[in-house]
Amino acid sequence: MSQLFKAIVIDDEPAARRLMKNLLEDYRDVVEVIGEAGNGKDAIAIIEELKPDVIFLDIQMPDLTGFEVIDRLNVKPNIIFTTAYEQYAIKAFETFSIDYLLKPIKEERLEQSINKLKQFGRLVSPIDVTGLQEIIRQFQTPQKATALPIKTGDRINLIRFENISYLEASDKYVFIYTHDGQKHLTDQSLTTLITKLPAQFFRIQKSYIINKDRIKEMHRHFNGRYLFVLEDKEGTRLTSGRTYHDPIRAEFGL
Repeated sequence: MSQLFKAIVIDDEPAARRLMKNLLEDYRDVVEVIGEAGNGKDAIAIIEELKPDVIFLDIQMPDLTGFEVIDRLNVKPNIIFTTAYEQYAIKAFETFSIDYLLKPIKEERLEQSINKLKQFGRLVSPIDVTGLQEIIRQFQTPQKATALPIKTGDRINLIRFENISYLEASDKYVFIYTHDGQKHLTDQSLTTLITKLPAQFFRIQKSYIINKDRIKEMHRHFNGRYLFVLEDKEGTRLTSGRTYHDPIRAEFGL
């Protein structure tokens, strides 16, 4: 009879926890989810209480990082990191974790982790705390995101910044257009999104944010406006708002 691993799922996003638990349903003969936590402090408490064999641990959480959670544990379960940041995952994999899963989590990649868990078994040696402290020190500053997470039901799609051509506000929603012609819907406002986007994104009117790296041409338009021709599949043409004349001139040195 194969070993049954008791597991706890730790992630600050409820949708991400639901998705992980749903995915693990296919491995009920290997993994039994006995609890979950939405932040680092709760994670420590439930791990110490239930003493799981394995934890699926998000690295980026509001109160504590996944590394800080591990550092404060007396119980030492197996660890499978889940993260949207590849540089975190690779570093974690190279040090202590059995494995890591990049978000959005793919079923075939989870299957590899479960098979690895079965082969690895329970930990027989303690985690290198000195090495862990070094990891924490390296990641004290927030990591620069490389993608925009968009929730669709229980799924979280990561749209790489370099693939985004522009964003358009329409009624209560915002559409994100990629250079290959794909269209994604989000309920976040342009005002919220502009705070999450890197410097190459610029608002040219109340309904549009463009990726400056995707601008093919700029033309003077009527009434102090500018016409932007984008380098994407559709050859998109967008006109700036009249009140954005001065910010555009300053941004592009016109």
